[in-house]
Parts: sequence; structure tokens; C-alpha cells
Amino acid sequence: MNPHPIGRIGSHHSRRVGTSRARWACVLLAGLTLTGCSTLASPTPDQEVDGGEVDAAVVRVIDGDTIAVEPSSALPATSEDGAEHVVRVLGIDAPEMHYTDDTEPDCGAQEATDYLDELLVPGAAVTLVHDSEADEIDRYGRTLAYVELETAGDVGELLVANGYAAAWHPQGEPEPDRFSAYQESMAEARAAGAGSWEHCTP
Repeated sequence: MNPHPIGRIGSHHSRRVGTSRARWACVLLAGLTLTGCSTLASPTPDQEVDGGEVDAAVVRVIDGDTIAVEPSSALPATSEDGAEHVVRVLGIDAPEMHYTDDTEPDCGAQEATDYLDELLVPGAAVTLVHDSEADEIDRYGRTLAYVELETAGDVGELLVANGYAAAWHPQGEPEPDRFSAYQESMAEARAAGAGSWEHCTP
């Protein structure tokens, strides 16, 4: 069983994005459902984000480590109806909700989703911060970034420090800049029995 009691680690794999970026695969979302893929057009120059920050507005929370924001020139729509762009919070992994099957949500999944829902209400202004080492886009076309709120700071750090997510990055991929800090926060949260660490077991 997973050594992290509050989640199934390994929910996404990423690929390096460069000037020769491959054509994106679309994400057809119903909740967190990836129901099928077709090829999207390659991003135009104004859609390339080479590091730095991108401002966005929250559309909805999908689960404890994934949100949707309003599309823009830097964040092309990933939904079939063009209404949202999906962002995977970098450096963490929250328990799975299992929207796509009959499996019950993992222990702590609903709590993580509810906590993030309280932080990121629809319309909330966030800043997506890219990492110097990690990929900016995953194979599903989702942005991989730290999510920051002006009033609350680093959302990923808050999730980990409060026991709703674990520090994580894909095996074999570069370690994100904030990963060590997230690991320290996770160790403290686990020792204190914070959030889902209190009742979810390995």
C-alpha cells in the first residue's frame, strides 16, 4: 500500500516543454474525467510561457490538487467547450476522488477537495508560478505550476502543511524548487496528525 496515507502518489506524468513542443492532447473533462483525446493545434507564440508567472481567475476546484481557471492567450482552453484551462498544482499529490470509476474516494480525498474549495472560490485571482526545473505542461495539456493567492500565499504549501496533500514529484523527473520545503511541511503535519494524517493510515 502507498507509504503516503493521504493519497495515491503518481497521478500524473509530465514531459519537457520546449520550442519544439509536440502537439497537445486535449482534455475532455467531466469532473476529473479524461474521457478521450484528439489533437489540438500547436500553441501559437503568445501561448508559450517560458517560466515566470501567469495571472488567472479560478473557475472551479476539481480535486485536492487540480483546479480549472479561465482560459487566456497564455492558458489555452483544455475543455471541449473552451470554458476552462486545467492546472495541476506542482510538487504535491492529494488523495484521488476516482471520478471515472465506481471506486470510493481515497481516504482524505473529499477533505482535501473541500479544503481547496474554501481557499479557491470561483472568480478568485491566482498567480500560476512556473518552476525552474519542472515541466510547464503535462501530456494532457494541463499547466503544471505553483498556485498562489495574494491573501494566503502558496496553495500547495497550505495543503501540505495542513495535512491534505503529500509532497511529490514524478519519479525520474527533476525535483521542483519548492519540493524540499514541502517535504519538511509534510513531516511536521504527519507528526502532528494534521488534517487527514489523523485518520488515514498507510
